[in-house]
Amino acid sequence: MQITPSAVSTAKILLVDDQASSLLLLRELLQDLATLYFATGGNQALDLARKHHPELIVLDIEMPEMDGLAVCRALKADPATRDIAIVFITSHIDTEHELSSLSEGGIDFLRKPLHAATCRIRIKNLLDLSRYSRQVEAEKEWLRVTLCSIGDAVIATDLDGKISFMNPIAERMTGWLAKDALHRPIEEVMQLRDAHTLEPHWNPIYFALKEQRVVAMALNCQLVSRTGQLFQVEDSAAPIIDQSGQCLGSIVVFHDVSESMALALKMSHLANHDPLTNLPNRVLLYDRIEQAIKRAEQLHHKSALLLIDLDHFKYVNDSIGHNFGDLLIKQASERLSTICDAGTTLARLGGDEFVLVLPELWSIEEVGLFTSQVHSQFQQPFVLENKKYQMAVSIGVSIYPDDAQTIEMFMRHADVAMFKAKSEGRNRTSFFSNELEQQIIHRHQLELLLRDTLTNQQLQVYYQPKLCLETGKLLGAEALARMQNHQGQWVSPMEFIPLAEETGLIGELGQQVLRQACIECLSWQQLGYQVPVSVNIAAAQFADPLLVKHISSLMTELQMPARLLELEVTESALMLDVSKTQSMLSQLKAAGICISIDDFGTGYSSLSYLKKFQVDVLKIDKSFVHEMLTDRGDMEIVKAVISLAQSMNLQLIAEGIELEAQKDKLLELGCQMGQGYFFSKPLSAADFKAYLQQKTTS
Repeated sequence: MQITPSAVSTAKILLVDDQASSLLLLRELLQDLATLYFATGGNQALDLARKHHPELIVLDIEMPEMDGLAVCRALKADPATRDIAIVFITSHIDTEHELSSLSEGGIDFLRKPLHAATCRIRIKNLLDLSRYSRQVEAEKEWLRVTLCSIGDAVIATDLDGKISFMNPIAERMTGWLAKDALHRPIEEVMQLRDAHTLEPHWNPIYFALKEQRVVAMALNCQLVSRTGQLFQVEDSAAPIIDQSGQCLGSIVVFHDVSESMALALKMSHLANHDPLTNLPNRVLLYDRIEQAIKRAEQLHHKSALLLIDLDHFKYVNDSIGHNFGDLLIKQASERLSTICDAGTTLARLGGDEFVLVLPELWSIEEVGLFTSQVHSQFQQPFVLENKKYQMAVSIGVSIYPDDAQTIEMFMRHADVAMFKAKSEGRNRTSFFSNELEQQIIHRHQLELLLRDTLTNQQLQVYYQPKLCLETGKLLGAEALARMQNHQGQWVSPMEFIPLAEETGLIGELGQQVLRQACIECLSWQQLGYQVPVSVNIAAAQFADPLLVKHISSLMTELQMPARLLELEVTESALMLDVSKTQSMLSQLKAAGICISIDDFGTGYSSLSYLKKFQVDVLKIDKSFVHEMLTDRGDMEIVKAVISLAQSMNLQLIAEGIELEAQKDKLLELGCQMGQGYFFSKPLSAADFKAYLQQKTTS
């Protein structure tokens, strides 16, 4: 049976007595202290103890069938109940019964008849003591489980440094079982040594005990396990201090950092090396350059920096695919590595750029010899999947301290020199000079101006009239891009057009010219002039698969008749992708747009392809017209182009006419249209409108 007090307590007491009067008395005394369970015999008491696990059992010694001492022995023999506190109660007053009960495991002894107040106080105290004892055991178990569950190794010692506890991680790392390691000196079980010198290392336990403070484990500390396995370890030891300030021993907590250190080394390597070639990257390169500069200052000699760029690698990479491009880069790095000694740094900046740092240079001639070696490494073709690819390099050289005093200048001046090598035809070496830097600065300023002009829609479009050579009638106008600098001075198209192509701005430039030209052409139409406008389409624009869509969208937006637009495309642009060219020309022709081949005769197209292209006009390049009266070769080319246009029923226009004699000769040969300074220079939009009105009234 069970009595639950009004104020429910977590404590439980089992009362065992064969006399009902004793149980009733105990119930009155204890019912507010705990949940009470009652048994009148030994077997019943054992069943209730196993079922409810009370904190305290008040057990009568004298009972039929099984007395209290026998019950106590049975409880202590069972692991599930052996920790329950037992208080014996008896009517005997002799010492023998008291000794017997205590020797069996009882913690106290009460005599009948029970004194109510004394009995209550003693049982309450014993209950509190039992509960505290259980709490301590629970906390000890919690601590043991925690220490055995954490990922770090834990070893505790006494004041002499002898082991009193080890968790499983410590067992695994030391190779010792806890039962074998107990009471052994810490240094016998936990053998430490310096990872570099392999000399035995002190254990921080002894410093923690001696100095009564937390002591960190030494750096580069290595643990040698009982089986010979090595662990890179780190952490600390601390004294164990009780509430009174007394030191009870020490504890060392450590963990394996072998993998993290290996990972840190790997990450450090990755942070400083190119993943493809395993060469130093920009980060490590700058450190090497700094060292080279310092060494050059100390020894009063020179250092050289060679910036190496693979010529036309982008085209090769695009044609063979990036995987094979990576293989080619790796082979290039291997070839360059063969000519580098221990003091030379070879690094990869990324893409197809490499840097060589020659830290000790006693003469400039050494650089020349070294660059010759670099070029010679690329004389043999690269072989990828049984196919040969011929590569060359452009090299820019900067010398410290002649050309630069800082790392940034060193790198920048080598880049300037490399750009010169490329602009002069590639496959060569160029040394930095101040004049060269001025050219690069001018180019950079021009690029900024071009970008600013396009961003702010400040590009201007001029128009050069196209006329009938026989009658002087205006037949059309060519739109030409013009740009001014911030001082209002004109920048030559021969400067900014090639730059726009190099920097990838030609697409935006072309779109702005096309839009302005179409808008201006419509303004002429509103004034009553049906004058077609021709717009140059750069090779990069023509390669854009969305070109036709963009032009169609623009014409729809402006409601411009297709017959008023002519697109001029160079023959070299047409030949980039013949099948694609045919498709685009067909779409443009279907839209009603006139197509002209600009600068004909300067490219490399074959007549068979020209026949397949749906074009309307051939333009004779001004370079042939300029010398046609004095150069027999140019005259023959002009005649051939005119004859070709006539045989293919194409319109023909000559550019660059500056003399009346040129006009007359072209007319004699059968060319009906022309443009050039003989008729008019390119005109601004306002001037061209005035020109239109003048041509109408004259």
